[in-house]
Amino acid sequence: MLNQEFTVKQKIVLFMSFLFLATSVGIQIKNYYDNQPTYTINYESVNIKNMTEPHVATKVSNQKQTSDLLTSIQTTLNQVEEALKGSPIEIEDFPATEVSYKREEPTQIWYLPTENGSVTTFPNVGHVAYDITSWRGTAETVYPIADGTISGIYYDPYGALVVTVLHEVDGIKYTSQYVHLSSYANGLYVGKQVTAFDPIGQMGSSGQSTGVHLHIAVLDCALFDSKDPNCYDLNAWYRYDKKRLSEDFYGLGVLVYVPYSWNSR
Repeated sequence: MLNQEFTVKQKIVLFMSFLFLATSVGIQIKNYYDNQPTYTINYESVNIKNMTEPHVATKVSNQKQTSDLLTSIQTTLNQVEEALKGSPIEIEDFPATEVSYKREEPTQIWYLPTENGSVTTFPNVGHVAYDITSWRGTAETVYPIADGTISGIYYDPYGALVVTVLHEVDGIKYTSQYVHLSSYANGLYVGKQVTAFDPIGQMGSSGQSTGVHLHIAVLDCALFDSKDPNCYDLNAWYRYDKKRLSEDFYGLGVLVYVPYSWNSR
């Protein structure tokens, strides 16, 4: 019985020893093959009719291919790094363009001659002009109906104080005539440049007048200009005035809307 047990123990020890030895050898074999380089075979094309020397297939190590690839990549990265170390790329700084969304309002050219006014007489055959009154009386300031140049400061044959202004719009010359003023504005003289907001006098009743009012006539000509065949003097002006009225040119009302009354220009 004792001998039989000893035999079994021996068998177990021998089996375990063999198993340990086999495992150790297997691990060593695996490590050996894992560390061995792998190879691929590249076959060269050979024309056997013209072959004078034997061509042997060459073995290329996969590890060498991988090493060459990594070397090429590293070289490229080095070249890129060196290039980036050079002069910096200059990018032109374009100024920002401001975009304006502000709506441009049309520029007004023609205006009414007073801040407050009421029309008492419209142009007609016997009276080729507008007569305008104001509740302010002689305190009502008279302004040019547009930008221009003072072309006349005078008394008419009946003693009325008169101012005329020459305007030029789109290549056309116009003259506006302001009659029956009570006084002239300070600093007024022929040749003075004025705007539509520069006073030229005060409303009045000078000359042949039935009350305080402004008599205003407008024609498309240049009064007192010797080169103007239609308005070279006052007589020519009056003749041309009637002619233009017959052609439906009503003066101020052709250039700007004239209501029956207003309190703003």
